[in-house]
Amino acid sequence: MEGEESAALSIIEFEGLFRKNHKFLCMVAMNYVHDPYIAEDVVQDFFISYWQRRDIVQLNTSFEAYARRAVKYKSIDYLRKTAITEKLNIKLTIIEEQAVLHQQEDQELQHQRYIKIMEMIQSLPQDRRNIFILHAMEKLSYMQIAEKQNISINTVKTQLQRAYTALRSKTLGLLMGIL
Repeated sequence: MEGEESAALSIIEFEGLFRKNHKFLCMVAMNYVHDPYIAEDVVQDFFISYWQRRDIVQLNTSFEAYARRAVKYKSIDYLRKTAITEKLNIKLTIIEEQAVLHQQEDQELQHQRYIKIMEMIQSLPQDRRNIFILHAMEKLSYMQIAEKQNISINTVKTQLQRAYTALRSKTLGLLMGIL
């Protein structure tokens, strides 16, 4: 029973310290964090921490001096953590913006490649172009192309070989900056 009475006294003393110092400590925190809600949280964290460590805390000064210093350091610690979080958020924002920019550049590059490829295909002679389109885009077999175009399979093979050779040379020339 005696332990319960001393615990009750301890709670009563703690409530007295809280009531006496709460507003003052909130003002101390406000000097650093400049936000009343955050200041309230910092002071609340201090009192929770103090209550949890009340048995091991040995005060060399008054409680008010100890509390003021502790709230100051908790406020600074909050600002430090917030600054780190803000830096990380800024870095993430920059990375996301760069990713969007690269994606836009990639889409533009793909579009330019598509246009260039279509121009190269259009530059083929018409019969060769038709055979190439039937084979490469419509996925028809040599036999189907030969029947559709009323030509021999060897003609299909020859025209496709010439189309691919021409496209390769134009692509190579484009890569080397010749065209």
